[in-house]
Amino acid sequence: MSLILLLLYNILVVPAMKAGFYAGSLFNAKMREGRKARKNQFAILAQEIAKAGNRKRILFHCTSAGEWLQALPLIEKMKALNPQLFIMVSFFSPSGYKFAKNPAEVDLKFYLPIDTKSAAQRLFKLLKPDLWIISKFDVWPNHVLAASKLGIPMVITSATLSADSGRDKGMSRIFNKSIYSRISHFFPISDDDKKRFQALVPDEHKYTVAGDTRYDHVFNRGQKASDAGDVTIYAGNRGITFIAGSTWPPDEKHVLPALADLINEFPGLRVIIVPHELHENHLRDIEQVFSRSGIRTERYTDFSSKGTAAADVVIFNTIGMLARLYKQTHIAFIGGSFGKGTHNVMEPAMFGQPLLFGPNHLNSYEAGELLNIGAAFRVTSRQEFHDKVSLLIRDAVLRESMGEKARNLIINNTGATAMIIKTIQEAYGIIS
Repeated sequence: MSLILLLLYNILVVPAMKAGFYAGSLFNAKMREGRKARKNQFAILAQEIAKAGNRKRILFHCTSAGEWLQALPLIEKMKALNPQLFIMVSFFSPSGYKFAKNPAEVDLKFYLPIDTKSAAQRLFKLLKPDLWIISKFDVWPNHVLAASKLGIPMVITSATLSADSGRDKGMSRIFNKSIYSRISHFFPISDDDKKRFQALVPDEHKYTVAGDTRYDHVFNRGQKASDAGDVTIYAGNRGITFIAGSTWPPDEKHVLPALADLINEFPGLRVIIVPHELHENHLRDIEQVFSRSGIRTERYTDFSSKGTAAADVVIFNTIGMLARLYKQTHIAFIGGSFGKGTHNVMEPAMFGQPLLFGPNHLNSYEAGELLNIGAAFRVTSRQEFHDKVSLLIRDAVLRESMGEKARNLIINNTGATAMIIKTIQEAYGIIS
């Protein structure tokens, strides 16, 4: 049955995926960028891989920015232990590729080819990695089979299989059992994830529950942000500063009108909005919500070179400052959670903030943990958001207690990087 499903995958799914990728690139700039970058990429890869010489080669795969942040602590630690390692990182999404920029620890960065049998075989015969590390979950069948045939060990780090995933159900389960059985070792983030993976690969010896390496990344990033100076926004220190980070229009529909009401109710409240998308129409839409309530807003770039904000609401129309902003605010809402799924809840938790997010948070294991320990509120409407934020503004003891629980969750879960590297070194002897 699994052979039939693999045949159907290559006959039906892969061609449809290629056609969809090409058609989508005609209308979507990110997809177009990814398609152009993959054109003639093997010639470029051949030139770059020649620089590896006889050095040990480790290939990481990250679908996008979140998975890169999980891989980064491993890459940094491996390079610190052995600077001669040749580290290669593939991405599927342009967002992740660009987000990674050009870190000194990475020797080769490229887009993973579309999952055709021929491209996968060509890639691994060319790169010849001594180990392939997949971050989180982005498992492509033909690439796994190609690596397996060449005897390349494969591990999945920060491995997650959510309760609502379809990978371990129905016909997908039959197909995925034959693919996932080729994986050498799994490092699930939790016992629950391990149990779900074992529906596909029951072998106990293939598992080490190590936690999420992103806790290590967030902790390290928090240390760096703490060492950096504050972002100059407001003059003086006057009460509570609320931040809404990585927001999308579905979030803003509930959050922004409620914040306007709260500003009128609590005159000392200051609000920072950090939209995920920074195009002009989106920024104007945000401004108009507050304007209708008689509240003035300012964009960060309009005052940052001259002084401080005069308005109570500041809209950040620049990127790369979110961690430092979380360091100097008091209550945080995390965007994406009224849409497809919540963004990173861990950075504000690291800085001891009580968190709020919308109903769609199953994509984030950490969001569930924050709810379980009483460090976050899940809100489903404008009114519920208003009431929870009002409670946190008025109750300093609750605010500080929730923030402390959030920070402790991060600190108590660091260490995954060290555990994974120790296990890999003992099994494959590649790193040192």
